[in-house]
Amino acid sequence: MTKKRVLLVSESHHLASGFGTYAKEILTRLWETGKYELAEFAGYGNLEECKGVPWKYYSNTPSTDQEKNIFNSNPNNSFGLWRFNHVVLDFKPDIVLTYRDPWMDMWINESPLRKYFHWLWMPTVDSYPQKRKWLDVFEQCDGILAYSEYGIRSLKKQSDFITTLDCASPGIHPEVFKPVEDKKAHKKSFGIPEDSIVVGTVMRNQKRKLFIELMKAFRIFLDNAPKEVADKTFLYLHTSYPEKIGWDIESGIVENGLSSKVFCTYICKSCKHWHISKYTGAIATCPKCANRTSFMPSVSNGLSTEDLVSVYNILDLYIQYAICEGFGMPQVEAASCGVPIASTDYSAMEDVVRHTDGYPVPVKVFFRELETWAERAYPDNNALAKIIEEFALLSDESRIAKSDSARKGAIKRYKWDDSAKVWEKYIDEYTEQTRQHLWSSPPRYLQNVGMPNIESNCDFVKWCLSAALQRPELVYRYAYTNYCKNLDNGCYMDGHLEPFSREKMLKIINSKIDENNFFESIRVGQRQPEQINYVNGN
Repeated sequence: MTKKRVLLVSESHHLASGFGTYAKEILTRLWETGKYELAEFAGYGNLEECKGVPWKYYSNTPSTDQEKNIFNSNPNNSFGLWRFNHVVLDFKPDIVLTYRDPWMDMWINESPLRKYFHWLWMPTVDSYPQKRKWLDVFEQCDGILAYSEYGIRSLKKQSDFITTLDCASPGIHPEVFKPVEDKKAHKKSFGIPEDSIVVGTVMRNQKRKLFIELMKAFRIFLDNAPKEVADKTFLYLHTSYPEKIGWDIESGIVENGLSSKVFCTYICKSCKHWHISKYTGAIATCPKCANRTSFMPSVSNGLSTEDLVSVYNILDLYIQYAICEGFGMPQVEAASCGVPIASTDYSAMEDVVRHTDGYPVPVKVFFRELETWAERAYPDNNALAKIIEEFALLSDESRIAKSDSARKGAIKRYKWDDSAKVWEKYIDEYTEQTRQHLWSSPPRYLQNVGMPNIESNCDFVKWCLSAALQRPELVYRYAYTNYCKNLDNGCYMDGHLEPFSREKMLKIINSKIDENNFFESIRVGQRQPEQINYVNGN
């Protein structure tokens, strides 16, 4: 029996990012079933680092000056746009799997080879509503998974035409992310008072992560809590600073009078030692080598998983304070370490905080974000301050019970094996009969077209998409309505302003026809395929 050919489009499984971890965990489990021919197309792939993988591994990285020029011509090329068609022609997948943000993957729907593969996608859904052009692609996808129950609810609320299948949340390794035996001794070993209460977060310093609001809430707590509680409670920030588009952490600390109350993680670039200290600025002196070369962690200079577990175990209460989250992996990792969580009661956070018996922080106000057109949430700082105070006043017995409940909830709900089985289930349900076209189909060449004699702009657009391009499924969708609007206005307004006419649209359509014919000629063996870099699986 021929194995199904499955291509996963990823950032790369070897990266220490959320997307990278997800690829590694899911690919490994799909491979271990022995049921599939597997390949990975990695946007940030490194062939040298991935020579030992058992599956076929394609790199997206350009290797020549000519390739670099092509690669740099479009930001979507870093997600695979420029090389995707060549990869699928080489591997000829039955099913393509993707699991990234909408803008990273939506171009797959425009591939001239789209008709030859089944597309199963888990886009990041972190808010409501989703952009209309994203929804349009979701509706055309063969199947949609979600990171969270919230994601499924949000999609179903906005559209009746999305084939929403299931939830495949990230998982944890409870044998790795686990509580320390002696929390007081653990704190003491890092120079933190053993009787302290530490509340904090592990988040990258990004616009949507509300570090300044978290500091404000902590200030409110300090001002209102009993003095004996406030004195022994500290804020821990495991984050990057500075960041080009991140918050000014130092100004936030000074503004809220927290100079003596904030602990941070530092990593020495000289000796690689990491340590915890009161915030002393973006750069600190390393206690091991005495060089002033300790920096706050970043994506390129972070902690190992083992050391990150040590950070989580410093905390007594974990806080995920953000306007939205596609999932929010640190919440689950913290909970698995026995750290109760408090999270904004919105987006995927609302599911995670309840599954782990945490503290939902009510939303104070929603606002509409310009870039995404989505509702974003600002949590109530006063409510978080009250949560911190109530937690700090818990008895030792109650705090231990809360810790046990958090860990049990995380382990019960978030398992990598369960997530992989969701993907496996829908791969197995796929049959070739679900597709109209197979890789072995006869060539489907299209003819370049001239200007038709059609009166209305909408009828002209319909003819271009349906008759000329032979993509009738695009009629009455986002692209169709956008083209009609642009023709009626005489200008193209999707992100930039420029004159638009029937002649320009016809040029676009003929360009797509040429692209279709080019890849069709490769598919049927009438043209040599492009040589691309890959590592063969064992």
